[in-house]
Parts: sequence; structure tokens; C-alpha cells
Amino acid sequence: MKYLIAAACVALSACGSTTSTSTSTAGTGSAPVTASVPSGSFMSFLNDARAQNGLPPVSEDRRLSQAALRHAQDMEANGFFSHTGSNGSSFSDRAKAAGYSCARNENLASGNRTPQGVVTAWMNSPGHRANMLARNVSEYGIGRTDNHWVLVMGAGC
Repeated sequence: MKYLIAAACVALSACGSTTSTSTSTAGTGSAPVTASVPSGSFMSFLNDARAQNGLPPVSEDRRLSQAALRHAQDMEANGFFSHTGSNGSSFSDRAKAAGYSCARNENLASGNRTPQGVVTAWMNSPGHRANMLARNVSEYGIGRTDNHWVLVMGAGC
């Protein structure tokens, strides 16, 4: 049985209002540590969800994926699950450090094993769904280590 714990928080960045949400889904078994997610499979599930809701597709931005992966690695290495990095950074801070200045929102998840599973869990959570279906985004970045997933979406700047 999976448990869904969702939390939403609002942050402000230089680009305006931004949003972050997190999901924790308890699972059984263990998976090997994965450095990243094959973007094509995640992108297809994300863009299918957007298309079903009348929204244009988003494309992967390597800077956002770099920021997402680094945050997933930070959470894994330091044993925490939070939108705030171990150094106090926000998702917009991490995106800016990777060279991307207009990050708009962030979703976190833990416990999902597949790209389809994490997209489904996020689509079933109002805050995550709103982030994935935001009209003011055109790009995304995805990062995963073991069970920590990080999705950062941006405005294409």
C-alpha cells in the first residue's frame, strides 16, 4: 500500500511567485542508486498529462536537470527530504547556480520506482498537479537518486 504525503509551500524568487510541493510514497524493496532518469520516458508521461489538459508540451533543459539531480543527490547523501537544501538553498537558488534564472516550481517525491509512477502520484495530488500543469512553464528538469525524485519547471529564460 502506498501512502501519499503532500505538502505545498510558496517561495519568492527574482522571477516572481514560485511554488514547490513534495510527495512521499512508501514502497517496499530497494532499488540501485540511479544518477538520473531517462528524460525521454519521463518527458513522454509529463507531456501526455499536459496534452490531456489542453496544454503545450515542455522540453527538458539540462540546467534544470542538473539542479534537480544535485538536489536529489543532496537529499540522498544527507538523509533528508525537503525543498530546502542542506546549505539552505531554495529550488530557485539551485536553478540559478546551474545557470537558469526563471525556475517557477518544484515537485519532490520519494518511494516511486518508475517515471510513470511518479507522474501518476503527482497528478493525483492537487499541488503537484498544479505545478505540472502550470501555464507559465515551457521547460523542466528531472533528477533522481534511488527513491528521491526532483522535478523543477521553468519559464524558458
